[in-house]
Amino acid sequence: MTTAAPTTPALVAHLVEFPAYKRLPIEIASAEGCELILRDGRRILDLYGGHCVNTLGAGDAQLGAVLQKQWQELSFATNLLDHAPRARFMEAFARNLPEGSWQVFCSNSGAEANENALKLALKATGRKRVISFHGAFHGRTAAANAVTDGKAWGTLPFEVSRLPWNSVTGIDDGVAAVIIEPIQSLAGVVDPPPGFLGALRVACDAAGAALIFDEVQTGNGRLGAPWAAQFYGVTPDLFSTAKGAGGGIPIGLTVVSDEWAARVPGSIMGSTFGGGPLALAAAAHVAERIAAPGFLHNVREGSAVLRGCARLGPVRRVRGEGLLLGLELEEGASAVALRDALLGQGILTGTCDDPRVLRLCPPLTLTPAQAQRLPDALAALPPLS
Repeated sequence: MTTAAPTTPALVAHLVEFPAYKRLPIEIASAEGCELILRDGRRILDLYGGHCVNTLGAGDAQLGAVLQKQWQELSFATNLLDHAPRARFMEAFARNLPEGSWQVFCSNSGAEANENALKLALKATGRKRVISFHGAFHGRTAAANAVTDGKAWGTLPFEVSRLPWNSVTGIDDGVAAVIIEPIQSLAGVVDPPPGFLGALRVACDAAGAALIFDEVQTGNGRLGAPWAAQFYGVTPDLFSTAKGAGGGIPIGLTVVSDEWAARVPGSIMGSTFGGGPLALAAAAHVAERIAAPGFLHNVREGSAVLRGCARLGPVRRVRGEGLLLGLELEEGASAVALRDALLGQGILTGTCDDPRVLRLCPPLTLTPAQAQRLPDALAALPPLS
């Protein structure tokens, strides 16, 4: 006779999401182009674009076909092997670059791209100090967080000096790099004063420091030019990008001039997923679309329509360039209240660290007719309480 093995109570796992995000009270079922489709069938015009991610809008058929084909041909490969998507990406991405000779390193996010730019500048100069600016946001990983204003945690990995916006004071031969968002997005879409970026270029040259542009949001055609470097006519030594570069597929890119790349060994960089065939196929397609005739013209046309929001409802002026815009509200008005009111009218916008600025960063495929929905809605809104 056998005896049954003793039983133990089943262990039950319980999982909830870490409370990092305060989500809006809408239920999304799907998305198409520049519109979100809710479970009840309503359509919401998306003027937030996933924080500048949805360059080509949601569900773009051409990008979808590229991804499906690449997945079936070669979904992933180690960086020890070369593959066709890398060559296609290099060719497509080069078409949009500022004048000069460049090298690129692929990673997975904007924070990683900034980490790599900072690491390269520190290694190349042998210096230990980096300059960033009040209001800056460069990411949440250790080095990127160290140069982010007001959100630093833990022990900094290097010395950081933070300057007021529009200052070039203190850029000396002890500085490895100056890192800057050409337009500060999270701070409230803060534009660079005329001549500021050029003055930084001169100061960095004099000090032998690297000038790094964080183009995670300003790049990939968002300003109506491929890069802020071309829009403002100031070329950095290194620049980073991510978000819209993959059109919804995660990718981070650190772009460095030949001169600065020659000062460090290639072995200081590495990534498991960075530069995978699927991500590079997506990024190549996005770069090709940005370079296509009429694409950037559409960005500028949509921007011109959205600039018509100035003096409508509580909006006093419009900051930013292209399709990275901030609606500055009148004294006492709340961007959160306006966001919620517009959401009730079928338009999704975003907020930022400035409580009086509403942020817009829609897909770059936004048409002028779609953009006109925002000034029309603002003109029809009752006064906010």
